[in-house]
Amino acid sequence: MTVVDVALSELSTGDAIGNHARHLRTLLEDMGARVRFVVERSNVPDQKVVKLSRWDHPGDLVILQHGIGSAVAQAIIDRRIPCVVNYHNVTPVEFVEAWDPTHTVGLFWGRVQTAHLAPLARRGIADSAYNAGDLDAVGFRDVRVAPVLWNGDLPSVNPESTAAPDPAAPLILFVGRLAPNKCQHDLIAAMSVLLQTVPTARLALVGGVSSEQYQRSLVALAKRLGVSERVEFVGRTSDAELADWYRRASVFACLSEHEGFCVPLVEAMSFGVPVVGYRAAAVGETIADAGIVLSDKSPDVVASALARVMTDEQTRAAMVVAGHRRAREYSLDASLAVMRRSLHDLLG
Repeated sequence: MTVVDVALSELSTGDAIGNHARHLRTLLEDMGARVRFVVERSNVPDQKVVKLSRWDHPGDLVILQHGIGSAVAQAIIDRRIPCVVNYHNVTPVEFVEAWDPTHTVGLFWGRVQTAHLAPLARRGIADSAYNAGDLDAVGFRDVRVAPVLWNGDLPSVNPESTAAPDPAAPLILFVGRLAPNKCQHDLIAAMSVLLQTVPTARLALVGGVSSEQYQRSLVALAKRLGVSERVEFVGRTSDAELADWYRRASVFACLSEHEGFCVPLVEAMSFGVPVVGYRAAAVGETIADAGIVLSDKSPDVVASALARVMTDEQTRAAMVVAGHRRAREYSLDASLAVMRRSLHDLLG
């Protein structure tokens, strides 16, 4: 039996890479492999976890989940272990260095490690064509594109919930860490314009805090623009709570400047929420023709797009249908099939 080590810095719940790794384990086991997680640290009990400090004998195949600089990636580099690099993108340093210099160390390290992994890589697997470009640029020879194995099993029904869009108070939703590259400040700026034509609109920002300094700046910006009462900083949520936010949303807006895939876009489309995104990094690729993709995210342009979705029923209905179709293309079954094809020959 082939032993596969899935290596990642941390195994935790509510994390896109952690969820992806668990779905990957299920796939590999279905393909006949015995799977171990190799981690620096783990926040969940799992008897198949091997701590990096005790990783003496790598498996027949090592698959590294790479999204930031890590000791587990460095161990692979230092020990010259052939591996598959499953690349989730390392955020470029320039997006965060002005806000939180302490966070740049892991990002810079991750970018350097990506280049050092190239000669060891039996294959690169990228979440998107955008991510594949990063691997091509540093010399990966064999790169396949396989989407994130996203947590498509968000609760479809919460018995205690009566969540639904409120036409009288339309909700703009964004899900993602409060981080400079996510550009929540652009959403707040757009709200200051949108409220002039849709005065009952609300903005909900769901997600943990990556940069406390950036969070403080967002709160200050909302206050300065006079929209504090229409912007809610929700923080982290459970899966059930997140599903309720999607059900309440009138439109999902993503003005991020750096996303390697952006799972929340697909989650929103799967819940029938129309999506508006800014054409940067992988955002346009993920949305494709299933939403409104903007090349300009000035407040007037964004507010106009959001207002159209919220007030034009014909446009909204067409976007819901297109979004459902696009989400099916990224369904767990469809993405598992792509990942299976990407790994089949390496498992013999």
